[in-house]
Amino acid sequence: MLFKKNIENLAAFGGGRIYCKNIDFKKIVFNSKEVKGGDVFIPLKGQNHDAHKFISEAYDLGAACVVSEKKIENKNHILVKDTNIFLENIAKKQRELFEGLVVGITGSNGKTTTKETLSKYFKEKFKQNDVYKSHGNFNNFYGLCFSLLELSPHHKVGFFEIGTNNPGEISKLANILKMNLSIITNIGNAHLEGLKNIDGVANEKSDIFVFTKDEGYCLGDIPKKYLNLVRDKSSGKKRIFTSDNDPKKLMKTAIIKINDLLEVEYLPEEIDSFLDKKIDVPGRFEIRKSKSKALIIDDSYNANPDSFLYAFKKIKNLDLSKISFIEKGSKYQKKICVMGQMGELGEKSEELHKYILKEASLIFDIVLAIDFKVNLKESNISFFKREEIDSYLKEYLEEDALIFFKGSRSVKMENIIKNLT
Repeated sequence: MLFKKNIENLAAFGGGRIYCKNIDFKKIVFNSKEVKGGDVFIPLKGQNHDAHKFISEAYDLGAACVVSEKKIENKNHILVKDTNIFLENIAKKQRELFEGLVVGITGSNGKTTTKETLSKYFKEKFKQNDVYKSHGNFNNFYGLCFSLLELSPHHKVGFFEIGTNNPGEISKLANILKMNLSIITNIGNAHLEGLKNIDGVANEKSDIFVFTKDEGYCLGDIPKKYLNLVRDKSSGKKRIFTSDNDPKKLMKTAIIKINDLLEVEYLPEEIDSFLDKKIDVPGRFEIRKSKSKALIIDDSYNANPDSFLYAFKKIKNLDLSKISFIEKGSKYQKKICVMGQMGELGEKSEELHKYILKEASLIFDIVLAIDFKVNLKESNISFFKREEIDSYLKEYLEEDALIFFKGSRSVKMENIIKNLT
């Protein structure tokens, strides 16, 4: 953390009243089961949970202090009105104290891949510990606050994802993060249940530019239809917007501008060489073999219509000769797509599911659709429930099969793949 870890500082920055002596603490913990001696436990509240019921467990495990919305007799605690607001205040203080560069990334898809790629480049350029990146897809309110609490004085730059499901969420998170450089990877059909339509997506995502610092940069691969919108949101700031649908070009621009902000020298050809290398991100177009030597392409991390289309394009252009572990001459002639349903598409759900199914049927020999609530009569498309697919897939695990997996998190495609590899 960026401030001295004692109870007085914690209460002052978070906004609470102390009911104990000013003692030092080791770390802040939000899961009572992870509490160790000397930690501070903050019980958070959501629509369906309230961790205050685990306060006794936290004390039993050695918590030095607990943050609580209720008084606790004869126990070290900080009394607050709302533990979520307390967490937000501490996260904002961390951001205020951080002297390094902050990069915020949002978009309909490609956030995690962009974050992983940019952080890897700068970890190779600096020392590993000089670069911070948020964990996995920690891109909601809790994830962002937890991530900010991990910043340390030795970090020169931090990379953070910002996600959204409903209007106003980007503004809330971006106002906490206050980026030196912000990126919109793309604007497409995702989270339509809360954002209604692609216009709503564009309006929500572009709020990240409102909270980017004036001396920073706003970057994005933006559909031409929304260029005026993002220009308005980024008014008065340095900005570079394209409409190329080219993730590599966007990442190169980001690397150049981050280098500029850090006042670090670079060679353009060095950046090109780095971006030509495949960056392995779990569940993001990972290529490996199954136990039966079928070729597995694991793109199971998540799914929306645009990320499906992008993955289909990569499948069509896939050069097997460039994959080191594939034997020369292997063709994998039978192409199979295992598709999980896509979530949060609102009123357009049926239309978009049918569209993606149709596109898949044109590329793959066999399409296996899991938990789809639509029907489409194509000779190479079959529909299954999640519990049926494992046994059915065994029929296709031949050496010449290429099997592509993708679906929303709710389908848990990674468990299907785990059984095969």
